Amino acid sequence: MDHFTVEQWADFVRQVTAPDVSARMQRHLDSGCRDCARSLSTMKKVAELAGREATYEPESGILRIVKTLFAASQPATSADQVREILPLVFDSFAQPAMAGVRTAIATSRQLLYRKGGCCIDIRIEHVPGSKEAILVGQVLDSGQQGRDAASILVELMSGDKVIASTATTSYGEFQFLFPAERQLELCFGISSQNIFWIKIPPLENIPESGMVITD
Repeated sequence: MDHFTVEQWADFVRQVTAPDVSARMQRHLDSGCRDCARSLSTMKKVAELAGREATYEPESGILRIVKTLFAASQPATSADQVREILPLVFDSFAQPAMAGVRTAIATSRQLLYRKGGCCIDIRIEHVPGSKEAILVGQVLDSGQQGRDAASILVELMSGDKVIASTATTSYGEFQFLFPAERQLELCFGISSQNIFWIKIPPLENIPESGMVITD
């Protein structure tokens, strides 16, 4: 008794076999061939599994981060090598105290960076002596026409070392809990051709929560 191949049974299950061949294969099955019946059963299971694959969808947050990381990993052109540093336009520690007041409550440091249409707001909290610091930020405007502030790759850098990375939410928000190190920077991958950098002030300049003497 001649048997049909696994490939032929796969075509049979997908109903792409010629009508005359399908008829011969069906008669072969009806004759009681167990080997071909097992091959047919296996191909049916494979087809069922392949049909369910389209319904599998990763979590939206994971998919967003993966897409962002993939986009940022594309080869950069020579123009991309220029580090565009966003200037600091507001520092809560640089604000004078109210007239007649020598003390103020300081629980964190608020920083605002802006250049052109790009605007980034961050808050840093760090207790002196602590091994970790908290950074919470928001991209208020990506600075790129047609691009909102969602799914932007954000990397926390110490020199050439990436300490941590994440992607902005649909509201442009991001946060890090990271080891306290000096000379920290944030790198924002708006696109493979549009990358912004931010220099973070030394963490030792951030006092612990409490009263701060001001002149």
